[in-house]
Amino acid sequence: MIIYGYRSSHLLTEPITGECLACSASTGMRMSVFGRYAHVYWVPLFSIGKVGASECGHCQQVLKPQEMDSRLRQTFQELEQRAKVPVWHFIGLLGLAALVMWGLVASSNNHRANQTFITNPHKGDLYHVRTSNGHYSLWKVQDVTGNAVKLLANNYEIDNERKVQALNQPEYFAPDPLELTRYDLKIMLEKQEIVEVERPESSVVVKR
Repeated sequence: MIIYGYRSSHLLTEPITGECLACSASTGMRMSVFGRYAHVYWVPLFSIGKVGASECGHCQQVLKPQEMDSRLRQTFQELEQRAKVPVWHFIGLLGLAALVMWGLVASSNNHRANQTFITNPHKGDLYHVRTSNGHYSLWKVQDVTGNAVKLLANNYEIDNERKVQALNQPEYFAPDPLELTRYDLKIMLEKQEIVEVERPESSVVVKR
C-alpha cells in the first residue's frame, strides 16, 4: 500500500490591522500562511502552493482567503508573496535528481571501464553474454595472444542476468575454446551482446 497525499507546514504569521468582520474588534487580528507539499510515505516531494487564513484573537473567527473581503485578501496576498517555501518541501525531487545524476555518472564510468576491459582483456575475465533468445550466459577468457582472445563458453544459460553468476562453475564451461579478436569483442559490447564485464582478480564488476 502506497501512502501518499499532501500536507502543510507553517510559513509565516503576522498581526494585521483592521476590524474583525464578526465582532468588530480593532485589535488582535492575525494572519497565517502555510505551504502545502505533496508527499509519499511522509517524505516531501514538491511544493503545491500556499494556503492561509486570518483569525480574530477575540472571537476566534477564522476566514479563508475566499471568505475574506477585498482588504483582507490583499493583505493575505502580500503576506503570501513574502512567505518563503523551504527547500525541504522539494527534498523528494532533489533526491530523485541526485539519483538520476548519480546513475548517469555511474553509467558513463561503467561504459568507459567496460571499454577498457574489452580493449585489454585478461585471463580469467568473465563476460556476461546476452544470447539470441534473450537469456544470459557466461564466457571466460582462457588466454590472450596478441589480438586473439580464446574464450570458454558456458554450456548453460539463464533467463535472469542477476543470477548468471550461478553458472560460474568450472564443470559448466566447454573444454574447447572459441577464438575471437579484440575487435569482435568490442563490436559485441557496442551491440550489447556483452552486457557485463567481470574481472575477478581485481574484484571489479562493471555494468553497462
